[in-house]
Amino acid sequence: MGKGFFKVPKAVNEPVKSYAKGTPEREAVLKAYKELWNNSVDVPLYIGADQIRTGKTKNMIAPHDHQHVVGTYHLAEKQHVEKAIATALEARKKWAALPWQERASIF
Repeated sequence: MGKGFFKVPKAVNEPVKSYAKGTPEREAVLKAYKELWNNSVDVPLYIGADQIRTGKTKNMIAPHDHQHVVGTYHLAEKQHVEKAIATALEARKKWAALPWQERASIF
């Protein structure tokens, strides 16, 4: 096991924003909301570094407007689940082989 001295960075909170009418933060949120509302998103399966589009999809519906489709997601089948398990087990081996300092550095 490696020895070392590590300096933990001091936590800094984001500024508190009011999101009151007329504020820049509220305008930014409304702009992003309208952009997302007016554009459909296609969500593939993510297995390891691969993005997989199966062609079998289901709609994602806005929770406050059940008539509005915000996008689609791809459905996994047995072979996708098996690939995901194999990929996770392989990643586990690589992760376990890393020194603890490298594993801890992600935080």
